[in-house]
Amino acid sequence: MKQRGRPIGTTERLGVRSERLGVSDDIFWRTHHGMGLPLSMQGLWRFDDTLTAADLESAHRALTLGPLTRRVVRRRIWPARNAFASDAAVAPIHVEPEPLAPGTITAWADTRGERHLDIDAGPVWELSLARLEAGGSVVSLVCSHVVADARALVTAAGVAASETSSLATTSEESPAGPPSLADDIRDGASQLRIVVGGVARSLWKGCRDRAHRAELFAAAQRSETGPVKSSGSPRWREPTAIFSVDAGAWKRAAAEHCGTANTLFTALIGELVLQIRGSGPVELALPVARGGDEANSLTAAAIAIGSIDECHDLPLLRKRARAGFAAAGDGSGLGPPAGMPAELLQVIGHRAANALVPDPGSRDGLASNLGELDGFLSILAGHRGHAIAARSVHPRLSARDTSATRTSVAGWAAESAGVMTITLAIPDPAVATGEDLHELINKALGHWELSATYW
Repeated sequence: MKQRGRPIGTTERLGVRSERLGVSDDIFWRTHHGMGLPLSMQGLWRFDDTLTAADLESAHRALTLGPLTRRVVRRRIWPARNAFASDAAVAPIHVEPEPLAPGTITAWADTRGERHLDIDAGPVWELSLARLEAGGSVVSLVCSHVVADARALVTAAGVAASETSSLATTSEESPAGPPSLADDIRDGASQLRIVVGGVARSLWKGCRDRAHRAELFAAAQRSETGPVKSSGSPRWREPTAIFSVDAGAWKRAAAEHCGTANTLFTALIGELVLQIRGSGPVELALPVARGGDEANSLTAAAIAIGSIDECHDLPLLRKRARAGFAAAGDGSGLGPPAGMPAELLQVIGHRAANALVPDPGSRDGLASNLGELDGFLSILAGHRGHAIAARSVHPRLSARDTSATRTSVAGWAAESAGVMTITLAIPDPAVATGEDLHELINKALGHWELSATYW
């Protein structure tokens, strides 16, 4: 039986609360409505102990009262933005009836990631539990990308499992229901001021600056096409992998080649993209947290890699990454071209925005390193976790759907309890199965004398 989240007001909490949808939030909202590939976020936590549904009840209640339990309320008038309301339906805890055999956690996680999420009514998240045949448990938390990015998801889960969360969620707060018509009018007027002023500045700059003028004309005439992907079998499903590597061995391998743990992760993703594509150059997106209050508070740096030999040159990749971070700015690659204000995408209408920026921020590969996550859900109901993984999921992705994105490899990394856990998704039919993906991973890790333990 579905329940409803408690209204939570407009208090900024956990870095994921926003009354109105931001530009990035709108991008992910559109994917739920046929404009782009739907995307969910998933966090996975492994425990040595055998947990029960009762162990998750407190965390489930805290999540119900927390910032993930939001739905989207459509604007009444143009050009106001859509808004969040905190009365979304909530799904009960899902408990897998049979224990998982060794090596099947990833397949189970894929199944939970396909859970249908309704951003307009709820549920927008689901908490699941499975026991392991070899002992221990795994917990999954899946949510719509509209309400949280990877770090916001992990943070919300960590706070929900803590004693401070239980105290915080008992306080009385004013309801965060749908905005009034007057609110929409004020928001629409503010949006128009921002957009009209920003567009006027961009056009005026184009009159005075030849390079900017050329960028405007190129944006008006562009017909960007990504790499042509193989058609794949009608039965093809996105290959995924979750594996762990000893964090100490990972860092030593990076240091021996004059790099960092993050640079080595970038090198791994770059090599996998090049193995799949067959040749370079390719571009990688390296997300950077902006530290804002939005559900999705990331921007991305872009770096180019020409060959697998360059992937093995960690100082070179580190230099390029630094330059990419410096140039990323705020929301680079997510908004409209030629210096137009990002809010333009919220004013021109959803279908027009999707046509203008159909695959926002996408590159050939994604390397998202969440860093060290010890302390995020390290203890749940007295049970200590020993590994954390986070990733995005394309529910029910078909071979035909993959043409909607330029990306061939999407990877996430997180360190906890002395373990580096890496998750990979391959929205490219050039890789036919999970076994084929494992071969590519093992080949890439072999250069660094590292080995993977697959979930």
